[in-house]
Amino acid sequence: MLKDSIIIFKKELKSLFKDRRSIFFLIILPLVLMPGLFLTIGYTASSQEKKAAETVYRVGFINLPDEKFPEILSKRLLYEGFYKSFNASDFNEVTSSDRTVIVEFNKNDEKLTAKIYYNSVSNKSKYAMQVIVSALNAYEKLLLSDKLRSYSLTLDDLRLIDISSVDMAPKEAQGTDFLAVMLPYMILIYIFAGSMNIGLDTTAGEKERGTLSPILVNQVSRTSIATGKVFYVMTAGLINSVSTFIGLVIAFSILGSMPNSGLSMNISALTPLKLLCLLITILTVAGLASAVMVLLGSLAKSMKEGGAYVMPFYIGAVIMGVATMQMDSPKNLIVSLIPILNSVFNMKDIITSQISTLRFLLMILSNLAVMAIVIFLTARLYNSEKILESSE
Repeated sequence: MLKDSIIIFKKELKSLFKDRRSIFFLIILPLVLMPGLFLTIGYTASSQEKKAAETVYRVGFINLPDEKFPEILSKRLLYEGFYKSFNASDFNEVTSSDRTVIVEFNKNDEKLTAKIYYNSVSNKSKYAMQVIVSALNAYEKLLLSDKLRSYSLTLDDLRLIDISSVDMAPKEAQGTDFLAVMLPYMILIYIFAGSMNIGLDTTAGEKERGTLSPILVNQVSRTSIATGKVFYVMTAGLINSVSTFIGLVIAFSILGSMPNSGLSMNISALTPLKLLCLLITILTVAGLASAVMVLLGSLAKSMKEGGAYVMPFYIGAVIMGVATMQMDSPKNLIVSLIPILNSVFNMKDIITSQISTLRFLLMILSNLAVMAIVIFLTARLYNSEKILESSE
C-alpha cells in the first residue's frame, strides 16, 4: 500500500513542479514577499519619523512662565515660536495644520499646568506633541532642581533607590523575543494557506475537472490514493512554510541590523539543532493541516464548496496565531496534547531556548495521532461510494 501511495505522491508532485505558477507562489514568492513586506514597513516607519523630525513646526505659547522651556524645546524640535494674543482662529489653525501646536501654561497654588493643543489625525502633529511632552518632563526636572537648590538639595538627594535591571535569560535566548512572537504566527498562517489551496486543487479541483474518476478505477487501492494525496499536500505545505521561514529570517536579519530600527533580534540563536527541531515541528503541523484539507476537499463537490468547508479552519488558525503571539508557553502538559496549539508553543520554546523534551515529544505524538485519524477517515471516504457521489 505504501508503494502505491508513493506512486500517487510522485505523480501529484511531478504535476506541481511542472506548473511554473505553483513554483512561484510556493517557493519564490515567500522568499521575496517576507523580506519585502517587513523592509517596507521598517523603511516607511523610519522615513515617516525622519520626515516628522525634519519638519519646522509653529509652536505657540500661552502664559509662558520663562524662556527656559523654549530653550529646552529647541534642542528637541525644529520650530518657530509665535507670541501674540490668541483667539479662536489660532486654535482653528491647529485643526487645519499638521505642523502647528499650542502649549498653554497656567499656574495655580505654586503648581504649573501645561495643556497641549494638537491634531491627532496628523502624524507630524502627534510627533510634535510627544516631543513637547518630553521637553516638559525635562523642564519639570529643571524647575524642581532650582527649587531644591534653595534648600541645599539636588535631585540625586531625592533618589533613595538606584534601579537597574540584569537580563538573566540564557545568552543564546537573549534577543529572541520578537522572533518568538512573529515566526510561529507567520509559519502557522502560511502552512494553512498553502495546504488549503493545494489540498482543494487535488481533491475538489479534480472533481470539477473530471480527473478523479479515472484515478479511482485504477488497480491502486483507494487508501493509497488518499494517503498519497495527503503526502503530496503535506510536502507542498512544508516547502511553502520553509520558504516563508527563510524569508522571515532574512527580513529580520536585515531589520535587526538597520540603525534606529528599535528591534533587537539575535538571529545567531537559531542553531542547527534549533532549526532541526523547528523543521520537525513544522512538518507535523503541515501534515496535520494537509490531512484536514484533503478530507474536507474530498467531501466537497466543487472548489467553491471546498473553500466554504476549509475557511473556518483557516480563520481558526489565524485567531490561534494572534491569540498566542504575546503568550508565554504554559507548563501544563495538557496543552502539549492540543493539536496546532502545542506546535505554536513548542516553536516559541525552541526559539527562546526553553524547549522541554517531554512537551516536544508529546506534541509530535499528539499531532501524528490526530493526523493518522484524519487520514483514516479520508481513506474510508475514498473506499466508499460517497466519494463518487460527490464527484458527480
